[in-house]
Amino acid sequence: MIRFQSSRLSAEALAATARELPPLANTTSRIIDILGDPMFEVSELIKVIALDPVLTAKLLRLANSAACGIFRPAATVGDAIVRLGSGTILTLALSTTGKPPAEADLSAFGLTTQSYWRHCVASVAAAEELAARRVAKFGSGLSAAALLHDFGKLILARHLTPERSALMAEFLATHPGRCSIDAEREILGVDHALAGAVVTRHWKLPEEISMAIQNHHNPPDWEQDLWNGVILANQIALENDGHPDVSIDTLESVADAIMALGVDDQTYQSIAKASQDRFQQLLDLFD
Repeated sequence: MIRFQSSRLSAEALAATARELPPLANTTSRIIDILGDPMFEVSELIKVIALDPVLTAKLLRLANSAACGIFRPAATVGDAIVRLGSGTILTLALSTTGKPPAEADLSAFGLTTQSYWRHCVASVAAAEELAARRVAKFGSGLSAAALLHDFGKLILARHLTPERSALMAEFLATHPGRCSIDAEREILGVDHALAGAVVTRHWKLPEEISMAIQNHHNPPDWEQDLWNGVILANQIALENDGHPDVSIDTLESVADAIMALGVDDQTYQSIAKASQDRFQQLLDLFD
């Protein structure tokens, strides 16, 4: 333990990194502000989105996709908002921000920028299928939390010196059955879940989203449906990619989430299959 002390990150370092990130797009910031008011007017949201042609095109494309299962076309931004809901609007607005820069080095986590992004989108697909089954009252933040649940890895990567990366690799090599988040905590003193929550709080996203991100690996006893939804979305995405997280802590969290949400095996498998079908459509849309 002593030899790792010099490699540890402070809360101040994470906060400083969050402040150094490029600011959110003006449209995204305005959407966050508007949706933060439980009594927001749809007309205000329409005005903001209508000024962003790229986001408008994505919204209309998704609202008119087969996934929505509605034959009447959504012809306006207002139609799309009503059809998709505020949670999907927020997720689409955040999708550009959540995508990693091409130069990001995520090798310490066993990832490339492409595999990282595919997992994020796959998690959104699983989250949307969970929400569609109405297995719990997730609120409007599930898909956004699923999109950003691993964003903290991009933050930690900025601090991964060759020495820290080597220490993480050594830890994993000498501790069979442990996973990368254990290495993060042991070597860096923090994990990507906390780092991601630091950023989303800096962006002033709803606190329930930040809490879901912060607790998606080891939720406390007073867990909430939204956190459990992110836990399941993450695991379903990993399973669909053929790389489920089989660490003891994660398997316990997943089992607890399944029990808390009352998801039986048939429903779980159905959600996993449907999210696979939805994944490519979302990947094309978010790109």
